[in-house]
Amino acid sequence: MRIWRRGLAGILGGAFLSAACAQWTVSGSNIFYNNGNVGIGTSSPTHRLSVISASSAIAIFGNHTATSGTVYGIWGQIASTAGAGLYGFASATSGGARGVFGRSDATAGTGVYGWASATSGSTTGVYGWVDSTAGTGVFGNAAASTGTTYGVWGQASSPSGTGVYGFARATSGANYGVYGATNSPEGFGVYSHGDIGASGLKAFRIDHPLRPETHYLYHFCTEAPEPLNAYSGVVTLDVRGEAWVQLPDYFEMINRDPRYTLTPIGAPMPNLHVAAEIHGNRFKIAGGAPNQRVSWRVEAVRNDPYVQQRGFQTEREKPRSERGTYLHPELYGQPATRALRPVAPEFVNRPEQ
Repeated sequence: MRIWRRGLAGILGGAFLSAACAQWTVSGSNIFYNNGNVGIGTSSPTHRLSVISASSAIAIFGNHTATSGTVYGIWGQIASTAGAGLYGFASATSGGARGVFGRSDATAGTGVYGWASATSGSTTGVYGWVDSTAGTGVFGNAAASTGTTYGVWGQASSPSGTGVYGFARATSGANYGVYGATNSPEGFGVYSHGDIGASGLKAFRIDHPLRPETHYLYHFCTEAPEPLNAYSGVVTLDVRGEAWVQLPDYFEMINRDPRYTLTPIGAPMPNLHVAAEIHGNRFKIAGGAPNQRVSWRVEAVRNDPYVQQRGFQTEREKPRSERGTYLHPELYGQPATRALRPVAPEFVNRPEQ
């Protein structure tokens, strides 16, 4: 009886195995499966390939062992205009989960590299999403202590594309579309190679010196229709009511068209004036009261080689591709769809899993 049962089990198992194998096709050294889903760690796969792991730290591991050449540990590709070649989703609502984590130990490596190669359209080099209150949508870590490394590198070839795009969708709270930090006194939390702009206010924020535990202090940048450099100070006049004001030795190398402001301190000085304009990186004040102090300020148009080469233009026509759009359409009674870069639905609502 025991032998008969084993034989029956073998027959049934063999039949089951034959039926399962019949769905796979072998072609040379390739094996493929065209219908249904394949599951590893699950008996009910919901996708073409579903890998479920409850014990291992890595559900899918891709390791390309080549030591040279342009190789990929994992390659994701999609033809859909609204799809994602590779999508990372951290569903935990607490803890330090990350939708996508990239790391490079090479001295010239890249933790995460995203490339939107389309030459038109609102493309995105890297997009990351996380719902955890302590998670990170995209985290890149270039751990090498030397070399020019990048935690996150984004590149877009489109004239209207974005190499790296950050969107903080919460309408309250101290959130950040993109946050950068550095521990080096010579470094920059955020650095732009070229012009940098903002459609809103530009400000610094520090802990309030009087109430640092409960308040912030904001100071806002001064705006002007031309790129201005400002220099200021206080000088004491001599017995003739005069003084030379020394400016930095590079002043005339990077500035033009200076404007002067003089403010007497302590008493009126009706004859106070600029007696000699800037020459040799200094100017002369005269007509003041002897031995009194004067507050001075000089503003000048920036004129370093970068500005000389590129110039600046205060009023500009919108490119043809941007006409009819707004930086802030809601301020002009226009719908959000008229925004220059409207937020795509997948940026507002998490894609369906």
